[in-house]
Amino acid sequence: MRDIDELIKAGVRAQREKLEANNHKKPFTGLSYEFLFNRLVDEVKELREAFEANDVDEKGYRNIRHEAADVANFAHMIILKCDKILPP
Repeated sequence: MRDIDELIKAGVRAQREKLEANNHKKPFTGLSYEFLFNRLVDEVKELREAFEANDVDEKGYRNIRHEAADVANFAHMIILKCDKILPP
C-alpha cells in the first residue's frame, strides 16, 4: 500500500526548508512558463549530479534530498501558475 500522507508530508517538509532557506530571493509569481520550465530542467540536472556523486553518507543524502525538493518546488510553481488560470 502506498502511504500518500507520509510521501506528501516528507516532500512538503523538504520543500519548505529549501524555500525558507532562499527566502531572500524574489517572489515566484509573475515568472513565465518558459523560465520555470528551464529552471526545472536545471534542477533535474543538479539532482542527477547529486546522484552521480555517489556520496552514500549523510551529507550525500541531504544533498539529494535538497535537490529533489528544488525540483518539486519548480514543478509546484508551474502547477500554481496553471491553477491561477484554470477555472475552480
